[in-house]
Parts: sequence; C-alpha cells; structure tokens
Amino acid sequence: MSRLKLYIGVFVTLVLFNSCVDQIDFPLNRGVEKLIVFGQLNNLDEDKFVMLSETTSADREPLFSGQYLVLNDLPRPVTTANVFVVNTQNQRFSLNQVEPGKYMLPRSVQIREDVGYFVEIQIEGKTYRSEPEQMPAAVGTDEVSYEFSRGVFDNDPDRAFISIISDVTLPDSDNPYYLRWDVDEAYYWNLTFFPNPFNRAPPDCYVFGFPDPERLPLFSGESVRAGVNSSSQLLAQRIVDESFLSRHYFNVRQVSISRDAFRYWSRVKDLVNNTGSVFDIPPAPVRGNVQNSANPDEVVLGYFEVARISQERIYTTRADVPFFISEVCTYSPERPITDYPVTCLRCSEFPNSTNDTPHWWFDQ
Repeated sequence: MSRLKLYIGVFVTLVLFNSCVDQIDFPLNRGVEKLIVFGQLNNLDEDKFVMLSETTSADREPLFSGQYLVLNDLPRPVTTANVFVVNTQNQRFSLNQVEPGKYMLPRSVQIREDVGYFVEIQIEGKTYRSEPEQMPAAVGTDEVSYEFSRGVFDNDPDRAFISIISDVTLPDSDNPYYLRWDVDEAYYWNLTFFPNPFNRAPPDCYVFGFPDPERLPLFSGESVRAGVNSSSQLLAQRIVDESFLSRHYFNVRQVSISRDAFRYWSRVKDLVNNTGSVFDIPPAPVRGNVQNSANPDEVVLGYFEVARISQERIYTTRADVPFFISEVCTYSPERPITDYPVTCLRCSEFPNSTNDTPHWWFDQ
C-alpha cells in the first residue's frame, strides 16, 4: 500500500477553480486507476459542470512540468470522455469540454423539477451512469453575517480571523430535507503601481479561493423538533491577511440535496474529521452514485447530484477590519523590484485569478 494525495474539485460556487489547500494522506492501492466524477445540476441560471479525473497508478508516466519531468500522485484530468446529462423522460444533453477534464452543460438547458436526472459518461468503450436524482422541493434561506476576532487559530494563540455565520431559516416542508453549505471567497488584489510615463495603472486583479476548505457544514431536517424553523450555522473561518485591504466577498450557497447525497457527504465529513480539506478527501472507501454499467464492482469515486440552491453574498472592506494590516505591495522608490513578492507584480501568480471583473461584483 502506498499513500495517495488527492485533489478533488467539489461543486464550486459561482466560478469553478482549483484551490491551493493542504493535502491529507490516505492509504490507497494505486495499482488500478479509479475514475473520479463530480458534478451538480441545480435551479440557478448558470452553466453546469461535470469534472472528470482519475487516480494515478504505480506505472503512470511522469508529467512534463515545462522544464523537467515530475512524478506525482495527483489525479489527472480525463480528456477523452463523452459526457451526457439524461433525464427520465429520455432527453439527452451533450456536455462540451471547456478545460481538461471539465465538461460544461450550458445555462440554456433548463433543469426540470418534475423529472430525475443522471450523468452518462463514455470512456474508451466503457459506460458509467449515476443513479437518477430529482431536484428537492424545498430549500431554506441564509442571513449571512461576519465577526472579526482575535484569539487561538490554527494553534496560534494570537491570530486575527473572521467568522462567517448564518442565521438560517429552515425549509418550510413537511418532508425530510438535507442541507449542505458551500462557501467560496473572492477579493480584489492591489498590484504594485510602478511610476511610468503614461501613468498607467496595473490591471485589475480578482482572486478566488475557499476560506475554510476543511469545514463541511451539514444539516438534516430529520433531527428538527416540531415548531423549530431556524438554526445558526458557523460556515467558515479564515485568518485576516492582506486580502482584506480591499473588497473581500464571501459567497454562500445553501444546497438542498437528496438523502443519498447527504449520506455521501456525511461519510466524507467523517473521514476528513476537520483535519484535512474536503477538496483533498480520501475517497477510497467513499463510493458515490456512479457505477460502470457493465461492471458494478468497479470502484468509482465522487458524486453527481441534483440540488436546489439559495445563495447569498456578503463582503467586507478595509474600513470594516478592526486590525492593522500591513501593505505588502506599496511602491517605494528605494525598494528594488526583486524585493516585491511576485503576487505584487502579476495577477497570474495567483492560481485562481482573473483580470475580468465578476459580473456580480457591484450588485451590492
């Protein structure tokens, strides 16, 4: 047995991107490559995605890094698949590969609430299908707030950090319901403004990430007492750093999922146990709802879900932060350019960044 470090993209909100997070080790036999499937259909007017990758095997060829060959255990994207979303009325929709391993269903495809959906994946003569799921009927709402604190964080006794909290109005439903919260962040990063003859400012820089990838908030309506219609949930915490010098968004999605999806994420949460990241889950014993049609015994990892979502956003500005934050990118004529962090020079140094303003940035 060897140890496999896995990075798995979970259902990302608003934008899909890979996150730089710590990885956790989990024993896994690498002798056979395993397909990893993650995807979601929902009620929102947005493009939908299915992410395909596979675990590495002991005899996998090394990757070319651009300068030299490297060996690693990270899952690698599956780029040779035909991917379809199918409903129980036999309507089939083909997904296009927009990035390696990332297959898109355009927002123009309307997801019906009265039928079930499943994913069908064809790879090198093999066909994989998920179990059909229908969109849940109810979802609650979030009233999101934040609190700045100073105290123990990541074993540091004196760290400034922010907590993202929701006062939740639970779904108005007589039937059982199951909730998960997904939280991502986006912030504006001030690149260094070096004097130039044209007085041209550096381009805008927006950076995306996950504030608390090791946290997986779940809630089962089966445990709610009669008459209880609200709950308080701690959704995320992260340290206060230079990313709070400008507008810093936290995007919260309350995701209403099926009982089977809830059980899957509960098993993931048990394995992570708040010590790693849900984006680095050790999924070997956590089989999802996708299987090989001709060989049900083949282990397929991940989950394809159909969900109902409500979403909220909240942001902070520098004026909201009660702590001093040093400015790492401020220009000084005495400071050599080699003394600036590379993230002060180029937005692209952030793995998940863009120069384009998100369409919702000034909605609030």
